[in-house]
Amino acid sequence: MGRLKQLKIFAVIVFCALCFASMEAQVSLATDFTSNDFKGEPLHNVWSVGNRISPTKGSNLRADLKINLVRMIGGIQQRENGELVKNLDFDPCLYDSITNTYVYRWKPFINRLNKIVESQSDILQIVLDQPPWAFQHGYTFIPEGECDSIHFREDDRMTIYGNALPPADKQAYHDFIKALMTKLIETYGEETVLTWRFRVGSEIETHDHWRGTKQEFIEHFANTEKAVRAILPNAKVGLHTRIPGFLYKKGKVLNYKGQPYASFVDDLIEYCYDNNVKYDFWGISDYVIISNNSHRQMNQKFDELFGDLVKHPKWNSNATLDLMEYSTITSMNALGNGFVNCATSHKEIVELAFTNQFYKNKSKGAEYIYRWGNRLGSEDPVGISVLNTMEGMTHYNYETLGQPIIANNQIEAIFGKCDSTQAYDILVYNFNAHSLEYKEEEKLNIAITSDLPVGTILYCRNMAYGKEQNKLQNFLKNEPESGWIIKGYDRMGNPEKTLNKLGMEAYEKYKNPNPQQFTAWEKVETTERSDGKKGSVINISTSLPSFSFKKYEFRLQAF
Repeated sequence: MGRLKQLKIFAVIVFCALCFASMEAQVSLATDFTSNDFKGEPLHNVWSVGNRISPTKGSNLRADLKINLVRMIGGIQQRENGELVKNLDFDPCLYDSITNTYVYRWKPFINRLNKIVESQSDILQIVLDQPPWAFQHGYTFIPEGECDSIHFREDDRMTIYGNALPPADKQAYHDFIKALMTKLIETYGEETVLTWRFRVGSEIETHDHWRGTKQEFIEHFANTEKAVRAILPNAKVGLHTRIPGFLYKKGKVLNYKGQPYASFVDDLIEYCYDNNVKYDFWGISDYVIISNNSHRQMNQKFDELFGDLVKHPKWNSNATLDLMEYSTITSMNALGNGFVNCATSHKEIVELAFTNQFYKNKSKGAEYIYRWGNRLGSEDPVGISVLNTMEGMTHYNYETLGQPIIANNQIEAIFGKCDSTQAYDILVYNFNAHSLEYKEEEKLNIAITSDLPVGTILYCRNMAYGKEQNKLQNFLKNEPESGWIIKGYDRMGNPEKTLNKLGMEAYEKYKNPNPQQFTAWEKVETTERSDGKKGSVINISTSLPSFSFKKYEFRLQAF
C-alpha cells in the first residue's frame, strides 16, 4: 500500500473517531507518533542567531544567541559635520601611496574581535561584505550623472553603508583575504575558526550594498571563496542575495554601466557549478509588514524566498538556507525612525507560521532566521520562547481534515515527541493571511496516536496566548481620549517607538492583568485506537481565538 493511501486511511479513521467525540469542531488535526510516515527531523532553534553591525565593545547580544557580524573588515563610513566621510579606524588594510603597496594593520581588527570572542555570544558568521577603503585605489571616477560604461562615478565612491565597490586590484584583495584567514587561525586556532562561517556580500543586488555589475560580483565571490579555502580548505563560505527574480526599484536605478540592479541568483548558481566554486550556505532577507496581505502569505514563504534556488538544476543541494535579516514590522521607515516591530499577538503567530515553514523544509536546507536587536537584558517573544522548549524533540507531520468556520483562517500545528521520555508537545495556532481582525474563535479536535497501552495515565497542561494575554493590547484598552500613540505611528507597533512620553510612563508602570501561564497538571487517560492496532489515542477538543496559539504538554510523570 502506498504511503499517500496509508496516510489518507489513517486520517479518515481518526477523523471519524473525532467526529463522534465532538460534532461541533470543523477542523481536526491528527498525527501518529508510531509511524515513520509522519516522522520528521529533530526540531532545532530556528531563531538562534542575532545580527550586529561592526560592534566595538563586544557583542552586547544575549548569551543564548549566536552572532552574525556585519561589516567587520572595514570600508565603513561615519558622519562629520553632516557629511559622510571614510572611517579608517578599523580597516585592517591600508594603501601606502609612497611605496605603492597594501599594508596590513591587524591590531584594531583583532582588538575589536577579541572583545566579541570574550563576550557571552558564540560567533556564527563573519561577513566579508565590504572591502577596506584601500581597495578603491586604482579607480578613476567621472562626474556624478555621467555614464561611460567604463568608470565609476563620484557618487559611487561612498554609499550609506560605506564602500560598495568591487576591489580594483583583485589579486591584491585575494592576497588580503588569505592574510586575514592566516591571522585568524594564528590568533584563535584552526579549530575555532572552522566553527565560524564567512559570508560574502549583503543583499548584493541593492544599489547601496553593491555598485558593481552582476559579473563583477560573481568574480568577487569566486575570488574571495578561493582565497578563504586556500588557507582553510574546509571553511564554510556563502553569500547573501535578494530573492530570485528581484528587480531593484522597478529597474529605474542603473549601475555605472547603465544596467538595472536585477537578480544575480541564476548566473551565480550556474557559474559556481560550472567553475567549481562552492557555497556552503545561501542567505535571503525578508521583512513582513504586518498590514500587507501579500507579505502575510506565510504558507508560500519558503517557495517565494528559496523555491527557485533549490529547484535550479545546478543548485548545490548540500547548501543550507538562512533568512539573514528578518523582523515582523508595522513600518519599514516610520517617520524616518527606522522600522518598527509589531507588538500585538499578530507578530507571534506570523513567526510561528514562519518557523513551521522552516521545519517543513528542513530537508531542503532551511536552517536559521537572523534577527536584529536582542541585546543583553532582552527576552524572546512569547511564541519563540515556547518554541524553544521543544528544541531537540522529533518533529512529526500531521493530517488536517475539515475547514475552519472563518474564511481564510489557517489552523496549523507543530507536533514534537521526545523518544527517551515519551513526552509529547503540541503547539497549535490560528492564523489568517487575509485579515488582521479578531473574529469568532475556531473549535478544533486534535488526535495523537502513540504506542502507549490503552488506559495509560498521562499528565497534561496547556498554555494559551493571544490578544487577551498581550500586554500592549490590554494596555491600550484603557487609552485616554487624549491618546498615547504618537501621530503617524501604527497602534500595533513597538511601544518604545509608538507611545508618547505620557503613554510610555504609563506603560512602564502597567502590570498585565492576564499574562500567559500554564494550567495545573491534569490526568488524561489514553483510549483505544479505532483501527484495532496496538497502542492508543489521546483526543483533545479545544478552541482557538484569532491570532492565538495553545501549547499542550503531555508527560508520563506528574510535575
